[in-house]
Amino acid sequence: MLYGYKIENGEVIIDEESADIVRRIFNDRINGITGPKIGAALYAEKIPHFSDSEKKSGDKVMSILRNERYFGEYSYPPIVSKETFQQARDSMCRKVFGKPLPAHKIIKGMSFCTVCGMHMGHNYNGTGVAKWHCCTKGCVNFMPVITEEEYLSAIRSILNSVIKSPKLLNVKSVLTEYVPSGSIKVHEENLNAMLSAEPIETEKILSEIFTLASEQYACCTYDLTPYVTADLKNTAKKHEQSDDVNLELLQQIAEKIVVDADKNISVIFKNGKKITYKESDTDEP
Repeated sequence: MLYGYKIENGEVIIDEESADIVRRIFNDRINGITGPKIGAALYAEKIPHFSDSEKKSGDKVMSILRNERYFGEYSYPPIVSKETFQQARDSMCRKVFGKPLPAHKIIKGMSFCTVCGMHMGHNYNGTGVAKWHCCTKGCVNFMPVITEEEYLSAIRSILNSVIKSPKLLNVKSVLTEYVPSGSIKVHEENLNAMLSAEPIETEKILSEIFTLASEQYACCTYDLTPYVTADLKNTAKKHEQSDDVNLELLQQIAEKIVVDADKNISVIFKNGKKITYKESDTDEP
């Protein structure tokens, strides 16, 4: 379950204890404290969710600061206001001198090599022409490089295809799935035996019913992907196809951009859908 929330009676609700930490993270970021420093402080304080390592704690903080669910997106109850979320987002997207982050840096922050897991790098290699490649020397994606035009064209094409046909974002998912455990059958048999016995022992039967119901509930899994998908599709519908990479849309609906060993460029969306660019297609992947 997403940090700051819990499931109660089948519904996602706010877990106030961890939600206070979430609010603190957003307020600290707005006040100029960087994600890694916030994570380091939480790690030092031995806050359970942030106790793995200082590095992982910083990563978790950055993930929280980027997650739109915290201001009520995707049917989640809001922990912070949209204004607070945007203020924190703006503070991450600006340099010390207050200038907006360049487009390539926004894209770089979302771009990863699937071979080694490192970020894709963006530089000019002394040629004056921007190139993209994996940051890990020796990785299959370190050389040869991908040109700026190829990289941005692939991302733009994928976004335009989703704008043109939002149904491309559809994924197979089950909202609720019930997979009974072995002990469920035992409790069901016990309950049937109690109901057949004379005299009826009401208190024992009620106790067994509550135990069975509790175990059955524990065997249910809840997938919010359909809600996320619907929200992503609605967001895509609000945009028009563009000749450039739509950075606003990219940040709203995409989780990351990935490059595999064959240098296939894909966008992974926030519902887990992966769309890979195909060079043979002009407007659609």
